[in-house]
Amino acid sequence: MGSKMVVFISGECGDSCYYCPVSEGRFGKDFAYANERKVTELEDFIYESYRMNALGAGITGGDPLLHLDRVVELITLLKDEFGRSYHIHLYTTGRYASMDALTELAKAGLDEIRFHPVKEQYLSAVERALRLGIDVGLELPAIPGEEERISQLVNWARNKGVKFVNLNELELTERNFQSLNSRGFRIGHGLAGVSGSFEASMRVLEKFHEAEISLHYCSSVYKDVVETRTRFIRTLRASGKPYEEVTGEGTSLRAVVKASVDLSEFGERSGDAFVVSPSLVNLLPKEKIDEIWMVEELPYGQRLSEKLVYSKSKDSQ
Repeated sequence: MGSKMVVFISGECGDSCYYCPVSEGRFGKDFAYANERKVTELEDFIYESYRMNALGAGITGGDPLLHLDRVVELITLLKDEFGRSYHIHLYTTGRYASMDALTELAKAGLDEIRFHPVKEQYLSAVERALRLGIDVGLELPAIPGEEERISQLVNWARNKGVKFVNLNELELTERNFQSLNSRGFRIGHGLAGVSGSFEASMRVLEKFHEAEISLHYCSSVYKDVVETRTRFIRTLRASGKPYEEVTGEGTSLRAVVKASVDLSEFGERSGDAFVVSPSLVNLLPKEKIDEIWMVEELPYGQRLSEKLVYSKSKDSQ
């Protein structure tokens, strides 16, 4: 997923899962985001895909099928712009996945659909999707104590010809904290991983280790840290300024220099200062420099730090 654009099409959903990790600012609200950037037009997704040099897109929410027309139009736009090899997958509970809706998605070019069947009756939507020739998978939360139910779903998926099942570590977030806490769930590791979720996944994986179905476990750390960091690095490498240095954490570093001389040969003018690469700072004529600031930002403009590393007034004291 680090090479794919994350399409958050809307936070609206017809189900209210107690463990839903969607943030308070997005849950139930009809806002759209391309990666971490809030957008208002479908064309904004094309711009963001170019910005990160994406190889595909993952459409999520909420339940995207609540806005089927919007999703179909977006898939069509992306395929027309980037070609048939641009891989698009979509997440849904299946509540709104009628045969007509699934057919529209397939015609638009959807490559893969991932179901989170929160109710047993939604499994009929999985069967409908399997008849359309697109890749079909299940996304299941690894809830401690529900290994038997999860195993039944994996077995059902195997028998039906579902291509893969992903077991996702249960995440404890600011919005679902009270709901999970009241059920006895606590953080076990990292920033959000619920204690016992990993062990529940391992027990299911062990049970099906020789089964003819692709079964994966995805930790909250991998999803929230590794995938996000990889996407940030990819975005900065594809669209960052020449003077921005990319860190291993997926942030950019640049030096902002106030000087009494023109430093355009080293970087770019920005207001009353010049922005240059941190690696060039030692080459600058210090006698002409007033201040040097080191700035660290995420690829979407959120400034993490701004540190004064040189001041002529302090140096002369």
